[in-house]
Amino acid sequence: MTFIIPQEKLRQFSNEVLIKVGVPKGHAEVVTDQLVLANLRGVDSHGIIRLPFYVSGIVRGEINPNPNVKVVKDGGPYALIDGDNGIGQPVALKATEIAVGKAKGFGVSFVGIKNLKHIGMLGYYVMKIVDNGMVGFVSANASPNIAPLGCKKPITGTNPIAIGFPTKDRPPIILDMAMSVVARGKILVAAHKGEKIPEGWAMNKEGLMTTDPKEAIEGILLPFGGYKGFGLAVAVDILCGVVLGGGYSLKMRRGMFYSQGGVFIGAVDINSFRPYNEYIEEITEYINLVKSTPTAPGFEVLMPGEPEHRTYLNRVERGIPLDDETLKELKELSIKYGVEFPTN
Repeated sequence: MTFIIPQEKLRQFSNEVLIKVGVPKGHAEVVTDQLVLANLRGVDSHGIIRLPFYVSGIVRGEINPNPNVKVVKDGGPYALIDGDNGIGQPVALKATEIAVGKAKGFGVSFVGIKNLKHIGMLGYYVMKIVDNGMVGFVSANASPNIAPLGCKKPITGTNPIAIGFPTKDRPPIILDMAMSVVARGKILVAAHKGEKIPEGWAMNKEGLMTTDPKEAIEGILLPFGGYKGFGLAVAVDILCGVVLGGGYSLKMRRGMFYSQGGVFIGAVDINSFRPYNEYIEEITEYINLVKSTPTAPGFEVLMPGEPEHRTYLNRVERGIPLDDETLKELKELSIKYGVEFPTN
């Protein structure tokens, strides 16, 4: 059974729960905004399903609910931020705002973050950059989850990247992808629903293929594209872990849904390279040419981010679906913290 809840009610519930465990109102609203947007875009693996894990991390003292975020290095177009072990979304949003401000002054910018927790869907921050008429880039590394076929121990995190491009009269182009065949959160969703996962997504602890999501969570995820996906995961691990000093995957404790190594955020002001109106004219032409590619009957060419945008339009109108297990966990939070659980 699927429970449908309007986004406004889910926002209110999430905000109140986070405030109850010590997250300041402004920070709680940022976390909630990211979680709900993920659900609205159909990225349920990074949506409200994560709220119980964040609450658990705060209660256990492993996530700082009210971090004192500091810029520890500032060199004009670049900066390095210490997140004070804070709940990731407000830390990453502040870094994103700094990156945008620097790109307006210098044309391009790169901002690194270390010492923070899970920042959620990377596309959230890329979309903030794109809203300013800029190209956005975000990458992050995390605790070890993936390894090549046959390994009995994970080596890198899913280590996602997101890249976004502004458009006109169309949804922005947003590529947001993990280096695993699927994000680990999608396997968690399958476990919540009691569903099998497709073969080729993950291995068990013995390095053998599995379709059991619980075995997969305890085991190892496979990189997309074989050695190519693994190579990209290693590159992100080095960029966000070794270069930034954020900690690389093998030095991080696995099995934590709120762990994060480092985060790398870039912004590019298109006007630094060509007039923005010329860019818009050509990106519109590019999209039209791509989408007009002949296809077999029943097929359609979709730009990166287009399926998520369609889901967004549908869920804004109809509400956000929650599976039984997620619903159960949210109701447990409701009882524990005395926050009224919304009805549909």
